[in-house]
Amino acid sequence: MGSERLDRKRIYTRMKYKLIAVDMDGTLLNDRSELTERNKEAILKAMEAGVLFVVATGRPLSNTWQVNELFADDIPFIVLNGAAAYMSKSKKQLIEIYLDFDDAKEIFDIGQKIDIPQIVYSGPLMFTNKECERTLTYHKNSHGPPLKTINDLADIKDEVKGISKVLWIDDPARIKDLSVEMKAHFGTRLQCLSSLTHFLEFINNDAGKGQALAEIGKLYDIDNSEMIAVGDSYNDICMLEYAGFSVAVENAPDEVKSICDYVTLSNNDDGVAEVIDKLLLWNSLHEAE
Repeated sequence: MGSERLDRKRIYTRMKYKLIAVDMDGTLLNDRSELTERNKEAILKAMEAGVLFVVATGRPLSNTWQVNELFADDIPFIVLNGAAAYMSKSKKQLIEIYLDFDDAKEIFDIGQKIDIPQIVYSGPLMFTNKECERTLTYHKNSHGPPLKTINDLADIKDEVKGISKVLWIDDPARIKDLSVEMKAHFGTRLQCLSSLTHFLEFINNDAGKGQALAEIGKLYDIDNSEMIAVGDSYNDICMLEYAGFSVAVENAPDEVKSICDYVTLSNNDDGVAEVIDKLLLWNSLHEAE
């Protein structure tokens, strides 16, 4: 598929791309959650060429170490699906958008009623409704702070600034059904989305990878027309729609591919590296013109 999907009218403009925002799971990382040498080399090559590299993930900052340890530079990381953004080394907070607390409590209470494992984020802090294999495995993989068990979200209202994200974890079939139910239940009050098939995530309507990317563009004086975004899933759509040039990896659903300017190789075939190689080629061509 590759270059056959290129929108040549948009590529052959006199535009130098200054930023590339990349999702992690299913995009930058392969199916074994590995960051390959080819992708590492491509990222560093892009940064050496002056391109701002931005990670945009549903993960917390503590679980971006595979990419974070690559750089000496302090660069922006969009995390929690855009509910927050931090500088990677200094941990300076750039963005924090909380759910309405009553909405967050309603989500939590519904989760309690249907007995689903939940992770609640308040910035980097993590809470759960139950210690079970799913939540303990998630916490271990997140490399985050200690996990505190709570029975009622009201119990932590006075000790946190707000609720950044509520995450439900279950089998993909149940998550798919719950996604439909919760979208119907909450309507336009908040966002229900999935970064992985066994996750259902709830964030503020004003949060999202696209909204966070817009704020980072303001900080660095980079217009969206100078941005490339690469993703694989439905939680990437707002970012893909915001960026001047959008790329889906081959393993993305057809609905995601259909909104993108280009379909690259899959996450198991270093699709991000292919995009970066083309990005740098376009930049050098434009500089020479």
